[in-house]
Amino acid sequence: MIALIIFIILTANHFSVTGVSTLKSGDQLNLTYHLISPGSNFTLGFFTIPATNNTYLGIWYTNDEQFKKVWVANPSTPIISSSAIVMIDQNTGKLIIATGESTHLNVSDNQSGDTFNLTATLQDNGNFQLINESDDQILWQSFDHPINVLLPGMKLGSNLKTGRNWILTSWLSDEIPDSGAFTLSWEPNGEDDQRSTILD
Repeated sequence: MIALIIFIILTANHFSVTGVSTLKSGDQLNLTYHLISPGSNFTLGFFTIPATNNTYLGIWYTNDEQFKKVWVANPSTPIISSSAIVMIDQNTGKLIIATGESTHLNVSDNQSGDTFNLTATLQDNGNFQLINESDDQILWQSFDHPINVLLPGMKLGSNLKTGRNWILTSWLSDEIPDSGAFTLSWEPNGEDDQRSTILD
């Protein structure tokens, strides 16, 4: 009985149950466990590329036997530590990757005064969203930071109001997800093209 209680305490903030799709403030997702979207379409978790032994946080189709990644959180900043977690920082409200006692990468760039009502959820369309549950505001989402894959529902182009650009960039190689030599983007050229640019 004592051993069971200790086990529950040690694993309370980690995820081993298939179907968990949301991180809450205070939760941690480590190298062992994954988030799975509500309909099991997509999986989010850490993965290691054997050729380089580098570790990344990514998203892939759950039933893809080749585990091809549709999104990578840290393509330019691989993890070389044997331990890493992704969590919502309770001090800043940002989604971060941490190694040891330090922040390895701020995944999200949001600014939020409310750090206790935030959740990070993997949606069934493959979008990973940081949401303020108090007002259902989306503070950050992976669809705004594409890598080399355009999923249904994602945008390619630019927003004339905010200046945000959505660009696809190839991997450097099959083993290195850092930016490669090719990009796919919308480059307005003239008034007709500008009117075709995304206007959210």
